[in-house]
Amino acid sequence: MNKKEELKRLIDNPLKPNAVEWAMDSEDVLSNMNLLSPETKNCINTIKDHGGAFKQYNDALVAILKRAYKSIANVITPPPIKSRHQVFVAMCFDDERERLYKDVLTPIVQAANYSIVKVNDQEYEGSIIGKIVDDITDSTILIADLTGNRGGVYYELGIAKGLQLCNHPIRTILTCDKAFFDDEKVHFDVQGDNIILYTSDEDYKEKLSRRIQSYKNEMNG
Repeated sequence: MNKKEELKRLIDNPLKPNAVEWAMDSEDVLSNMNLLSPETKNCINTIKDHGGAFKQYNDALVAILKRAYKSIANVITPPPIKSRHQVFVAMCFDDERERLYKDVLTPIVQAANYSIVKVNDQEYEGSIIGKIVDDITDSTILIADLTGNRGGVYYELGIAKGLQLCNHPIRTILTCDKAFFDDEKVHFDVQGDNIILYTSDEDYKEKLSRRIQSYKNEMNG
């Protein structure tokens, strides 16, 4: 039973199975959460000493437990990561992007000691959407190449952004061919992001390597 469940049990069942045991359980849970103030300790000791005979102390402890519950109720727990050295690549599936993935992205990512994955390179069973979500969840970096403005790329980027809101450690790296960026633009929602604009393979290698190393240093820091 996690802390949230323990607090809910204590709040919903005051004085049960008996006042002393309820107070002792509350003391243990609040102590583990570093929420056992002198005032709270005094309240709990009074309940233990008098078997819950004084209603005001029982009500006070319920209020304390509710505050503790509220403090963690809205904290979102990130999903577990199976591999902390995986990079997911979101990009359109044309010949030039495939070449870029093979000749530029893969060597850079592997040189940084990460594995690299994109969804159309894998065999899978069941829902493609489920596979995408699983692969992104199991990654610590997502590279989204916005060249072509493909909806699927923005969708996969959105999954990563949503995970970040859930305290997931995934970082996102946005890239785009500079000529496309200048002529076609990327979607308004990401125009203010720190997008890597590249003019050649070598330019891409240098900028992407530097960004990945920066994120590695942060994550290992």
